[in-house]
Amino acid sequence: MNTGRVVFVGAGPGDPKLLTIRGMESLRLADVIVYDRLASPQLLSYAKKGATLIYCGKEADHHTLPQEEINLLLIREAQKGKYVVRLKGGDPSMFGRVGEEAQMCRDHSIPFEIVPGITSGMAAPLYAGIPLTHRDYNSSVAFVTGHLCEKNAGKEPDWAALASMETLVIYMGVKNLPRIRERLLAHGKDVHTPVALVRWGTVREQETLIGKLGTIDKEVEQARFAAPAIIIVGEVVRLRESLNWYESRPLFGQRVAVAGRASDEGNSELVIALEQLGAEVLPIPLIKRCTFDTPLTELATYRWLVFENEQQVSFFTSALRQQRFDVRRLTSKLAVCGQLAFEAFEKRGIYPDLVLDENTSLLAFPDLLALEKEEQVLYIGARKPQRITLGHGKVIQVIQAGTVEWDEKHLGAKEAGLSFDWLATDEAHTLSALAQFAGNAWSKTPIVCVGKETAAAAREMGWQTVSSHEDKAIHINELMAWRDHAKRGQTLVLSTTSSQEGSYAE
Repeated sequence: MNTGRVVFVGAGPGDPKLLTIRGMESLRLADVIVYDRLASPQLLSYAKKGATLIYCGKEADHHTLPQEEINLLLIREAQKGKYVVRLKGGDPSMFGRVGEEAQMCRDHSIPFEIVPGITSGMAAPLYAGIPLTHRDYNSSVAFVTGHLCEKNAGKEPDWAALASMETLVIYMGVKNLPRIRERLLAHGKDVHTPVALVRWGTVREQETLIGKLGTIDKEVEQARFAAPAIIIVGEVVRLRESLNWYESRPLFGQRVAVAGRASDEGNSELVIALEQLGAEVLPIPLIKRCTFDTPLTELATYRWLVFENEQQVSFFTSALRQQRFDVRRLTSKLAVCGQLAFEAFEKRGIYPDLVLDENTSLLAFPDLLALEKEEQVLYIGARKPQRITLGHGKVIQVIQAGTVEWDEKHLGAKEAGLSFDWLATDEAHTLSALAQFAGNAWSKTPIVCVGKETAAAAREMGWQTVSSHEDKAIHINELMAWRDHAKRGQTLVLSTTSSQEGSYAE
């Protein structure tokens, strides 16, 4: 029998970028991914094409799959020779039942591996500005679950020992907080001991509630503060007042759907800038679609072929390659708008005759290209196809060699009910993909555009609310003023019934 393997991967506390490199590698290799409720859906974008995704999330009093069925599922898939990843929120060993699942693998002679993750008990406090140790406040910390399984329901924790700890981190304790408070006080914990609850730590929805042990249960009830949350008990909670770095960022709580060019490190400068300002970035998966349908034999009728940007160069050369057309057969002269488009040709061993300014007007072509009577230009760009007839029979034919579209079939492309506050891009050719992603309400959706050309294209396309930034640096004061004007208490929510619809929700 061709036995596969099971890899238990800690998904981290919620922010998808807190996944370990080893965890990412495992997801890319997986044939089957069995994932939890608290694992970010964006992590599924690492899955390879054809991977099977199985949700087994658990909520209070509602389990999609009982634990016994999850165990058997892992064994069954591995016995088929599959590489199975069990993606678990936080760290799999911190109240994550990895021991039971790994024992089941061992009992069935299934090879397994455990990849640690960042546990929410450490990450959530830090994102709330609460380091778990500080030499002025404590030298010890204890991690404990506030929820006992049925098997251990009759067993009481050692409350005396827990009450003596300088710092307590309690998982799954919101429901049982009144009992936890009562027991700690009964065993000597001071009523004035600071307590913090951090809900949905490390993500846009993060909320932090601060109180005192003597009254924390009433404060939680009054605030309707619900799970999932981490509870921190101890003097280190006082540090939040001076160390609250995450929730105090100017764009905290904002989710921005971003499309744009990635750097060699995998992130665009726009993404990095937004994240540094505290926004949660939702990457938009894109696909390139070549639409060049002009017969290659007709290219000889054009005196010049002019390319708007490097993206159109890429589409054009792909079309040549697909049709096995030898570039040496081209008799037209080549011109490009901008240095990046020139470099795109240069990488392919082709050297254009002329480099024009990126913002060159089509009406300037007759003079710039020294067109003679009845000569034609084929302009290949991301504009609306059209035919411009000028004097003396001169013609500029505008076409698109290809488009960039939202890949709605991409794994993790859209989670049901996922909302975003605005869109952003630093590439004009991604605007149509962003519009497709946003749905019917796209023109009313606020958008941040980096680059004068991108902003102009967005306005020309019909976007009503555009924040324009002329260079790669985001101008924070302008952006904040624009955001406050654009938001107006509304958030765009993706429809769960149609990939092409969107609506505003108060």
